[in-house]
Amino acid sequence: MITQIFQSVGATLNPESPPLISCQKHLDMNVVRNKMAHFQVFVVRVHDVELRGKRYWLVVDGHHNLAAALLSGKPIKWKEPPRKYQNIMKKYTASELEHFLIQNVTDSPHFYVATGRTVMELL
Repeated sequence: MITQIFQSVGATLNPESPPLISCQKHLDMNVVRNKMAHFQVFVVRVHDVELRGKRYWLVVDGHHNLAAALLSGKPIKWKEPPRKYQNIMKKYTASELEHFLIQNVTDSPHFYVATGRTVMELL
């Protein structure tokens, strides 16, 4: 669903930004509409991470905010993950963190948000 929204509004990211990826395709459109009605700026939290030798922005929180911002044309405020997430990630070695992030998916394999294509390198 997020990919269809991304494509339907012709959204693009800054070309210097790493590819935006996610492993959550489910969106509750009632939540998205509610956010569109009540917010002017939408926070999307991304983890700037290197996985299997390539840099990505992994959406860790704010999938509904991203959809609401894209559909409404309102600004996205990109932020780093919450402190609690960062503290947990610090407990892992680089290799353990990479393995954890690749294996820990929500409802789909990792995919490029802009295209919906699976990130084959992360399967």
